[in-house]
Amino acid sequence: MAPVRFLWGSFLSLWLVGVVVAAPGAVLPGWRAAFGVTKEVSYFFAALFLGLLIGIRLAQNKGRHPLFPLALLLLALGLALLALAPAFWVVVAAGLVLGVGEGVTNVHGNSLVGELFPERRVQLLNRVNVAFGLGAVATPLFLLFLSPRAFFLLSALVALLAAALVWRAPAVGTLRRAGGGRYLPFLLAAFLYTGLEGSLATWGRVHLERLGYGLALGGGLLSLYWGFLALGRLLLAQVVAGAPLVWLERLLLLTLGVLGLVLWPRLAPIFPVAGLFLGPLFATLFALVQARFGHRALGGLLYAGAAGGTLVPALFAYLPKEAIPFGFLALALLLFALVSSLRREGPPL
Repeated sequence: MAPVRFLWGSFLSLWLVGVVVAAPGAVLPGWRAAFGVTKEVSYFFAALFLGLLIGIRLAQNKGRHPLFPLALLLLALGLALLALAPAFWVVVAAGLVLGVGEGVTNVHGNSLVGELFPERRVQLLNRVNVAFGLGAVATPLFLLFLSPRAFFLLSALVALLAAALVWRAPAVGTLRRAGGGRYLPFLLAAFLYTGLEGSLATWGRVHLERLGYGLALGGGLLSLYWGFLALGRLLLAQVVAGAPLVWLERLLLLTLGVLGLVLWPRLAPIFPVAGLFLGPLFATLFALVQARFGHRALGGLLYAGAAGGTLVPALFAYLPKEAIPFGFLALALLLFALVSSLRREGPPL
């Protein structure tokens, strides 16, 4: 019974990570209208990044109990701050709190599943990360019907439930340190992937608005993007597990094709399809690093992912709006080249 409880706790914790990652793109128009911010949005990403660094460091060096449930309580607090923020500085403070909670949760929510089911690590990590996609889908979709206050307070209640489910989660079982060699390319791949994923989510809607597409359509397409990410993890997990790096290279080639089409204004709304092919990438990288390098190496992978997912979207705030789709394409091209070189360097993992 305990493994099932922990599996559901991990599922809900990753749902919450999806909510946190999708929140900036979903509420960015509201922040801009309510607080009059533009480039100041980068302050939120900077605070989130600092919190992530702290959270990942804690998860890398401390046990799961009681750190994992406490991190979920921090997510509940951060979501409540977002719901009730009277000024943008409170939003920035919430970013710091959410970052610490997300950093711990992302490490332990994934690593716990990988340790409970090591023989099916790639498949189950991709499938439990469907929860991340569902949380990310729910955020822009529910915000079409609910106020940000109601949605974030409801999400805070989910965080309290998740904290109860992962109470007394088992200790970390694989603590060996990362080796050298091919570890660095995995870190770079995580950085580029989360940078691309977060930038598409945060700035894809802004690009559509610049082209004259309505706010409602942008919100719907953002939900569709996160939905395709979840669908990719669900449908492609078994296939990718057979030859992980080979399949990641093929899926990134398809991603490049989609993002190339997005350069044409009339085809810009197809950007969510890229999520279908990107979906299995991060969980597969996580599974490969956990299997080869152990738990401590996951901290480095999550540091790289945190940097990409916060700093790259923040840099997009300084791009001319007409350059946004070229930024997406450049990130995807770099990621494709990196995974291709990693696959050719040696025998597959």
